[in-house]
Parts: sequence; structure tokens; C-alpha cells
Amino acid sequence: MKIWVAVLSILGGLAGLTSGFMVTAFGVGFSEDAMADSGAAVFWVSFLSIFFGFLAWKFPKFSGIVLLICAIYGFIANGLFFTIAFIFLFIAGILSFFIKKKQTVPSAA
Repeated sequence: MKIWVAVLSILGGLAGLTSGFMVTAFGVGFSEDAMADSGAAVFWVSFLSIFFGFLAWKFPKFSGIVLLICAIYGFIANGLFFTIAFIFLFIAGILSFFIKKKQTVPSAA
């Protein structure tokens, strides 16, 4: 399960990086400062989502919440450009809640 969270967060992060770059480039090209700012913010949020996808191996609940927040924020800030990234990050965030921690067996010494 945790491999899928990492893979989905990488795919979502890369799609989000592309989305953030495109929105930033179009915002600068059309002289829309708010559009360029939101695109740049989504670019960095997408970069962080890749990090939190791997962090889900150690802290699954916290990373799941952050991945869901990244997905929702990116979709609000970038709109339809972020749809593919939203799907991947949202699924990764939900799946991270189902990661089971390893239980250590106390050794009888």
C-alpha cells in the first residue's frame, strides 16, 4: 500500500509541477499577476506533495492529511489544469490512511 502512495504522489506531483509551470507561464504571458502567483504557489505545493508521499511511510496519517490539502488547494488555485494531479494526490491521500504500521514483536530473552 505504501508503494502506491509514493507512486501516486510522484505522478500527482509531476502533473502538478507541469500544471503550476503552465499557469505561471500563461499568467506572465498575459500579464495576470494573480494567475502567475497562484501557479507558482501550486508549483511548490506539488513539489512538497512528492516529499509527503515518501513521508507517508513513517507518518501515514499526517501525510495523508497534507496530501489531501495539497490536492484541494491545487485544484482551487489552478482549476482544470490541476485535474490529473488532483486525482492522483487525492487517491494517494486517502490510501495513506490505510497504511498499517509494522508491529514489533517483543523478544523473549
